[in-house]
Amino acid sequence: MTSRAGIIVVLYALSVTAVAAQINTGEISGVVRDSVGGVLPGARVIATHTETGTVVERTTDTEGRFFLPALRLGTWTVEARLSGLQPQTHTVVVELGRTLTLDFSLSVQGLTEEVAVRRTASLLQTTTAEISDIIENREVVQLPLNGRSFLGLAQLSDAVVIPPGGTRGEALQQAGPLPNVGGQRSGHNIYLLDGTKVTDELFNNLVINPSVDSIEEFKIQKSMYPAEFGGKASALINVVTRAGANAFHGSAFEFYRDDAFDAPNYFRPAGAPVPPLDQNQFGGTLGGPIRRGGSFFFGSFEALRMNRSSTRTFSVPGAAVRAGDFAGLAGICDPMTLGRTGTCAPFAGNRIPAGRIDPIAAGMLAHVPLPTSGGQTQNLTAVEEQDRDLNQFSVRVDHRLAASDQLFARFSTFDADETQPFGTSALQEALVPGFGRSLTTSTRNLAASHTHTFGPRVLNELRVGWMTVRGGQYSVNRGNTFAQEVGLLGVTSDPRDTGFPQISTGGLYSTFGDPTVFTTRDNQHFELFENVTLDRGAHRVKFGAHEWTAVTAVM
Repeated sequence: MTSRAGIIVVLYALSVTAVAAQINTGEISGVVRDSVGGVLPGARVIATHTETGTVVERTTDTEGRFFLPALRLGTWTVEARLSGLQPQTHTVVVELGRTLTLDFSLSVQGLTEEVAVRRTASLLQTTTAEISDIIENREVVQLPLNGRSFLGLAQLSDAVVIPPGGTRGEALQQAGPLPNVGGQRSGHNIYLLDGTKVTDELFNNLVINPSVDSIEEFKIQKSMYPAEFGGKASALINVVTRAGANAFHGSAFEFYRDDAFDAPNYFRPAGAPVPPLDQNQFGGTLGGPIRRGGSFFFGSFEALRMNRSSTRTFSVPGAAVRAGDFAGLAGICDPMTLGRTGTCAPFAGNRIPAGRIDPIAAGMLAHVPLPTSGGQTQNLTAVEEQDRDLNQFSVRVDHRLAASDQLFARFSTFDADETQPFGTSALQEALVPGFGRSLTTSTRNLAASHTHTFGPRVLNELRVGWMTVRGGQYSVNRGNTFAQEVGLLGVTSDPRDTGFPQISTGGLYSTFGDPTVFTTRDNQHFELFENVTLDRGAHRVKFGAHEWTAVTAVM
């Protein structure tokens, strides 16, 4: 068992118009001028969130500047007004972790004229030097995804690929394969859900795969991500979940596949049935107001039930060989006749007497399937069922205490259970039938934050995250007492590790028996963020502290 803890204190200042936005929100800044370019101090800037009716108001400083931090994602209507001048309105879309710059130009008050501008964020992010991409809700919801894993959409961004598996950590990835960003290893990414880590600290895996219907958008920061995050060499991938609005909205879905809809394989033997397949993925969402204009909720549920056939070919000993009859094969040396010269005499007729067969070997072979065809190699064709069950649930609550206080809390679960009759392809395994693996992941995650504005110049954000993840690989023969039954000595009696030994015949037959290594974990993770942003007109300062504690247990 290992335990790690740390405190990171970050202090930095930028001599540009903005610093990085809050990790699960966006922000707007700009300048209000008159028609000849002069700045307008004391102008009111009023921002209204279209879906919830939330209103944020600021007054421009002596240089006509305004700053609206920690804004919820989505469409905002921003109006600038000053007595005696014509108001101007911008309709903008606030995106995750980005600063949108708006400039207002107010002319002399007309009788009925009003200027309204609809604007989206510029593709070029000018306020920071980061290289990043945002995958918006429209892309998340509308683009087809086989398996409904949102990380498949990460490949819409440049220099992002999904690499093949091959490591023990990848053998535990039940929340989907991890992307490789800019040539870095996939295990070097940081994964956040609403600004808190959902990364398994032991294997650097993503351990919650939120339903795509519950995702507002997600951002891939490939370089220069905020100083409050670190410890990994690759990208920062942050997902923001959807929140409720003033109107109730819900959805439901189901995707169903069955072998009854499958065409037969062109090369299958005549009359052979179509391999069984039963896959059902279903779920839904519901969101709306708890109290209109002040409190909102959003919940989602998704499940997967999959049962499919998997076929492998193996080389196993036939019935005659198991009985000691090696007639027609290379001579079998009788070890009892081994002399000083290193030579020995073969068994008579190339047959091992029944009394000379080791009971441990006989007991082991009794659990190995017999061939399904003639020949000494590739003589066993096995068809086994590969089952996978997945359940994930998430509920989020947003509450506006007052004009200067906002609360947010989300609780998510992710449970996956899979049977791998021939082992895992991530480790290039091909286990003989009867010696497979099972794989489980059980994750619980809680995220909460409180944002408070001290006047128009100071923003404080307190964010807390907690996560626990359990599970891993287990033998389908876990708890088997084979060693005691056949008298095999020198092996563990721990019921978590008991099972069958692994036996290799030097390449003559397939290796059979249980895998030699199973990995499980029981991790606890806690983190606390305290960030303060100071607005000083053309300059802003952000500083804070990040404390984290991780306890990992490997079995």
